[in-house]
Amino acid sequence: MNRAAVRRSALAIGVALLSFSVAKAALAGDVASPMVRIAELEIDPAQIEAYKTILAEEQEASVRLEPGVLMLHSVAIADHPAHIRLLEVYASQSAYEAHIKAPHFVKYKTSTEKMVKSLKLLPTTPILLCAKSKGRAGGPITCM
Repeated sequence: MNRAAVRRSALAIGVALLSFSVAKAALAGDVASPMVRIAELEIDPAQIEAYKTILAEEQEASVRLEPGVLMLHSVAIADHPAHIRLLEVYASQSAYEAHIKAPHFVKYKTSTEKMVKSLKLLPTTPILLCAKSKGRAGGPITCM
């Protein structure tokens, strides 16, 4: 499977989990506000490819294994490929707290510790989060 297909599959899985998590929370009466934040990282340019591989493994595992991890998106700044930005969406604060204790996250943190030159975590207040259920293929839109 090529990288584009993997990305589309990961996006579709993330949207499906988002829809499932929102529906599950509504049924359980636990309509906690999602926790959304942006992480700004600067990575050692000599280690950027290794970092991206480890990050991709962690993101995929987090979304696949943790019901409270609704979305994890990573991008590199176009003119500065060692400047990474993450958009993190968790079902709640407690979901985030469970995430940072998960074995795949702990492995990511220890594996990349010497690669990360700086890390800034920006808490946010979500306004509206929307996604297409089938990624680029369209499908119903889920917003929260």
